[in-house]
Amino acid sequence: MRTVLCYGDSNTWGYLAMSADRLDRWERWPGVLQHELGEDVHVVEEGLTGRTTMFEAPGQPGRSGLEFLPIALETHAPLDLVILALGVNDLFVPGVTARWAARGIETLVEAIRSSGAGIDGQPPAILVMAPPPVGPMPAEWEADAPRAREESRRLGDEFRTICEPLGVPVLDLAEVCQANPLDGVHFGQEEHHAIGLAVADRLHRLLA
Repeated sequence: MRTVLCYGDSNTWGYLAMSADRLDRWERWPGVLQHELGEDVHVVEEGLTGRTTMFEAPGQPGRSGLEFLPIALETHAPLDLVILALGVNDLFVPGVTARWAARGIETLVEAIRSSGAGIDGQPPAILVMAPPPVGPMPAEWEADAPRAREESRRLGDEFRTICEPLGVPVLDLAEVCQANPLDGVHFGQEEHHAIGLAVADRLHRLLA
């Protein structure tokens, strides 16, 4: 049995655009991934609304991905692979740019590689997912993060700049789907399905 940890934010949790509803287990991208990989792989969901890479979000304590990551790694060890699906919430933290979101991903990669949470105390493999560009958002969100849409268009390039020298593959979701136009940030069921299939395609090779 191989184990894959999906470590992400509300788009891993399954938050539906412009609602408080959650997609069902098999409709969320980790569920689609589980279906595609089969019973020989255990896909673990670890999504939290508002989670950032390493920054404290105003008014949302406990959202730093770096703070909770060691607990998640130890809880689900031994892990064959960790998927990092974070970054978009960083752009809602004042002063954080796409470059610093990428630096946050780098910090998480370093934490995973030094954790010993893989098989026989070795580091697990890592796949980074770059969020697609943010679309038009509700007025309140636009006011809170006036540069989020502009900065989000740079996430894919910045993630690759950081990850490629580390030998960490990046799946750029801009090539897979778009954020739901209802709120410009979250995904609908069709997007989750497309993401699950794209991740499964990558993991077939990474876990081979």
